[in-house]
Amino acid sequence: MISTSRPAIPLRSILFVVPSFHGGGAEFVARTWMDWLVKRGYEVSAVLTSGVAESEHRPSGVPALSLAGHHGHFAKANALRRAIAEMRPDVALSLQAYPNLVLLTAARLVPRGKRPAVLVSERNLVSLGLPGADLPHRAKVWFAKRLYPLADHVVAISHPVAGELVAGFGVRGNRITVVPNPATAKIPESARPRRRLPGPERGIEIVLACRLVEQKRPLIAIAAAAELQRRGVSARVVSFGGGPMREEIESAAERAGVPFVHRGWVENWFEHFGDNAVVLLPSSREGFGNVLVEAAAAGFPSVAVSGALGVADAIVPGITGELALTAEPSDLADALIRASELSLDGIEPWLRRFSVEASGADLERVLVRALEASR
Repeated sequence: MISTSRPAIPLRSILFVVPSFHGGGAEFVARTWMDWLVKRGYEVSAVLTSGVAESEHRPSGVPALSLAGHHGHFAKANALRRAIAEMRPDVALSLQAYPNLVLLTAARLVPRGKRPAVLVSERNLVSLGLPGADLPHRAKVWFAKRLYPLADHVVAISHPVAGELVAGFGVRGNRITVVPNPATAKIPESARPRRRLPGPERGIEIVLACRLVEQKRPLIAIAAAAELQRRGVSARVVSFGGGPMREEIESAAERAGVPFVHRGWVENWFEHFGDNAVVLLPSSREGFGNVLVEAAAAGFPSVAVSGALGVADAIVPGITGELALTAEPSDLADALIRASELSLDGIEPWLRRFSVEASGADLERVLVRALEASR
């Protein structure tokens, strides 16, 4: 059970530095953490590197400032320096690579005695995204490798991400902590879990809950469905999420004779598919994979490719889903069949790790300890 008592420490005010309040997984996590910390009685504020401050998604009780009007990295960093001097937070936490760089640069401009404890949070597996990356992205990674070790503490989204930060970015092991995402925050109690009958006998509805972009490799889902059909297992693909590859996927599905349904972005996607569904996240890389935990919380198994690395923290193989050996259609079909047979019994203790309360409490302890260490 998580303690609800406030720790007897000097932590009072917390500044978040994020791209915006809405638009992706990191923004959702940041909003969830902000809201939990406000309810715990902390003074929480936010600086957005590009988004609109007065957004409908701004958590209640969180004043915000946008740096969107400042152009260039050093202009944004200097504006953040001024904001830190005015707000005087005890700790500052940024999420995602660019906000991390802006915060770390700004912190170097603040006199040491007036500087908050600085924490950065990496949400991605950076190395796997470098092949074929453009020059600006490579430059961002170059700076990150030099600045991340300067943070008072680093929060990683998963153990594979933490391993990369230690091995590839020079972050000291005693300055990094994995804080689980509050991945079940979107799932209402009424949706946990939906009833389903295990097994592939009624066919498998493959659910793609991701953007239709190259990194997510959505075409693999069509190939896997075609392989299932070849084995005599009826299969179709249902997509939740837009993206530039939609027409390409529709054409591939038509050629393969695989039924494909595109439903676009749906916030509560886990309530809009059949009781024979298996969620597939076929990405080439993932820092974590919120949808895999969301699927389990809703009572459905999932499959991801083992080589995506970060997904290993979001699936318990043989319990909540399966990790496909490779992205080959035969390996994916094997994993989808095995996953369809899972009952997902007894996973509540594991799911609690990703609750708002557990995630927020872990983050709170990290913030407290980072502040104590910095002093």
